[in-house]
Amino acid sequence: MALPTTQQHTRSLNETSELITRNETGGELLKKARRLLYLSHFFAQFSEAAWQFALILFLAAFTNYQSLFLISTYGVTSGLSIFLLGAKAGRFVDGSNRLFAATFFIWTENLSVVTATILCYLLLHHLDTAIAEQTFSTVTPWSVFLLVGIHFWGSVASILDAGFLVAIERDWVVIMSQEVGPKGSPQTQKWLSETNVMMKQIDLSCRIVAPALAGLVLGAFDDSSSQQQTGGSDLASAALVVGAVNIAALMVEYSCTYRIYHLIPKLAERTHRAAVPESEFTNKNCRRIGLPSALIIYMKQDVAWAGLGLSLLYLNALTFGGLMTGYLAWRGMRLETVGIWRGISAAVGLCGTFVFHFSVNRTTLINTGMWSILYQFCCISVSFSSLFVKDYLTSTSLLIGGVCCSRIGLWVFDISVTQLMQQYIPAGIRGQVGGTQQSLNAFFQLLSFALALLFPNPKEFHIYVSAGYCAAGIAVVFFAGGIYARQGALLMADECT
Repeated sequence: MALPTTQQHTRSLNETSELITRNETGGELLKKARRLLYLSHFFAQFSEAAWQFALILFLAAFTNYQSLFLISTYGVTSGLSIFLLGAKAGRFVDGSNRLFAATFFIWTENLSVVTATILCYLLLHHLDTAIAEQTFSTVTPWSVFLLVGIHFWGSVASILDAGFLVAIERDWVVIMSQEVGPKGSPQTQKWLSETNVMMKQIDLSCRIVAPALAGLVLGAFDDSSSQQQTGGSDLASAALVVGAVNIAALMVEYSCTYRIYHLIPKLAERTHRAAVPESEFTNKNCRRIGLPSALIIYMKQDVAWAGLGLSLLYLNALTFGGLMTGYLAWRGMRLETVGIWRGISAAVGLCGTFVFHFSVNRTTLINTGMWSILYQFCCISVSFSSLFVKDYLTSTSLLIGGVCCSRIGLWVFDISVTQLMQQYIPAGIRGQVGGTQQSLNAFFQLLSFALALLFPNPKEFHIYVSAGYCAAGIAVVFFAGGIYARQGALLMADECT
């Protein structure tokens, strides 16, 4: 027997009210989860930036700032590790429970850094002891053992950090975005853009604050200006401070990640790699010539050329990374000044996140990627021109000025490529493709450190500048030909998914 009309109306109102309440509750949970995501990302990036900056100076201090050799060997070791194991880390992400994979990366990565900082303390303490005893025999079996340990645990931490970034940025964020609408919808794309921009702002803010604070802390411990030329061996105690920062980061990252997982039920759902047959992306001819299956799958993606363009920029030594930091220290720039310039460079890059938000709201994501990589190339051209200027002050100004200005184009391009991959990579292989991207990034960065090993004298820094300039030019060609020229087909494919 049918219910009376008044009861039907009341029941309909109740159901509608419950639906609205559930949606409002889901929206609030998503907002809370995103705030936790930002907090976790801040601690992860701050501790990572502080560790990488400090490690460069620890290794340089062991050589009394007279060689880039140890910085280069560490870069090669960590880069080679990510290159070889990045895709495997991505497969682990695809095939594991999301919470287990993320927490595994958090614990093992931070504990690896803590172990490496303890070894740095022992190494610099050994250097201090050798100088105090006036033996000046710093290269001993014990110091070699410590250096090997630093390279090993630092490389392990780099692999795990790359895996964690793949899990969060290429998978968790995409799943969280589906709480506001279906994949590819305007609401989802807007949420992704806002989240990607904020995470990049946090990343770059940490690159401003962490090196500046680390430079001040290390400068307080450093004794390289003394007449004994200790090479900054008093930095030993500073290594323990860096280790303590990573322990604090571990606790915050784990707590935030655990809570996010339980706030977003969809994160418990898993589309395994088996749901996307490998045969769909590979063929016998590719396997016959020996290409890794992960690379074959990567190259089959619609946005592969964008990823390749981004990875080429990692060959560029014109950043305030290890090589350029060591080079500037060799030229006599104080540690505090290097840290400040590194912070200024990141501050300029931070402006790029606002520029991305402005651009993507007025044109397509692909157009944004195209103009940003062109702008990056123009700025690199300014730094490249410093090779032909003999005046020291002018040459240095062109070098640093071009690098700082190029950060806007770099990070707009980086966010553009990240979101293109988030939108176009199938769910079952996000981790594997993201891991392969990390491997390619590491491969080209590895080439830059290989150049440093072949030409370890800081006087030959112009070789790295030339290599970076060529890489940026090729990246422009890759994105223009592989993505920009066929953006109509990409947009149509996005509408069909």
